[in-house]
Amino acid sequence: MVLLPFPNFTGVEINGGVVQSETVTDARGTRPVLINVGRFLYYVDVIEDDGTRISMWDGTDHAEAVRQANLLALDFGGKVRDRTGGAR
Repeated sequence: MVLLPFPNFTGVEINGGVVQSETVTDARGTRPVLINVGRFLYYVDVIEDDGTRISMWDGTDHAEAVRQANLLALDFGGKVRDRTGGAR
């Protein structure tokens, strides 16, 4: 049996979900952030050729997530994959 490798997606991806926990790391160290816990957020990530993900945007509005993803796609592979199905 021959297994064919699934090609890596390169481009911009929209995901969404309920925030379970959040932290911020800066010059003062890492600490919890509670303001978004329990909220549904959309996330826009750039996915590089090697599979590396870079978080570029998050927010509560799906239309804005799509707009941000399309803007980023101009510089990062030209493809947008919306994995939310327009949820919420």
